[in-house]
Amino acid sequence: MINGLIRTLIVSLVVVLFSSCYSLKKSIYLDGDLPRKLNDIDGTFLQNPPEYKVEVNDLLYIRVTSLDEQTSAFLNNESGYTNMPESASATSLLGYRVDMDGSIEYPFIGKIFVAGLTLEEIRDKLTLAVSRYLEQSNVIVKQLNDNITVIGEVNMPGRFPLNSEKINIIEALSLAGDLTDFGNRKKVRLIRHRNEIPQMFIIDITDERTIYSQYFWLQPGDIIYVEPRPYKALSLNTTFVTAGVSMITATFAILTYLNSREEN
Repeated sequence: MINGLIRTLIVSLVVVLFSSCYSLKKSIYLDGDLPRKLNDIDGTFLQNPPEYKVEVNDLLYIRVTSLDEQTSAFLNNESGYTNMPESASATSLLGYRVDMDGSIEYPFIGKIFVAGLTLEEIRDKLTLAVSRYLEQSNVIVKQLNDNITVIGEVNMPGRFPLNSEKINIIEALSLAGDLTDFGNRKKVRLIRHRNEIPQMFIIDITDERTIYSQYFWLQPGDIIYVEPRPYKALSLNTTFVTAGVSMITATFAILTYLNSREEN
């Protein structure tokens, strides 16, 4: 009987050891064969970030200032004037959402196509449009949905606002408290949307050439995902395995002792 229990314990020990072999694929997001490693894409290296071009669903802050405060108030919808499209009146309270056709509805001016333009180009376009009402004006255009998201093997994952006109991937990782000990620095994934289509790139932040790449600089809406290193799964199960092996070993020793006494 004791010999049977010993065999059972040996089988249990094997089961515990195999159960610790947690599949790494279960902990990796967006896994797949991605040929688009950053430094192998097109060899284009930029020291300055490319200007962001506004896309559908972006939210813009627009404000017109001039010496003619009354007209400026009308254009900024601050006067309580209601003879305008309902969508423009409601949108201007929070910002101007870029519609699916790539335009915004601006009070008194109407639709203005902005998709594919930089903030400076939109400002110039609006300045020309409001010149019919104001001879001298200053138009301010900013982006309201300028956030980035950092997830995965970082100490403080989350969504972070872009408080400056440019931010790079190293600065973004620092906002998230840097990578954990398990973070794979050779496989940092950048997910970027272009015209509602997501694109994904793998960045090796241990490669110094990364700082010269166009993907080194982040844009509003970018998502950074840090993969775990392969040994994380084994580390996570160390406590479980140690406890299981200790318990089985102790029981095995007791049964072996009892078995030897029976034989004597």
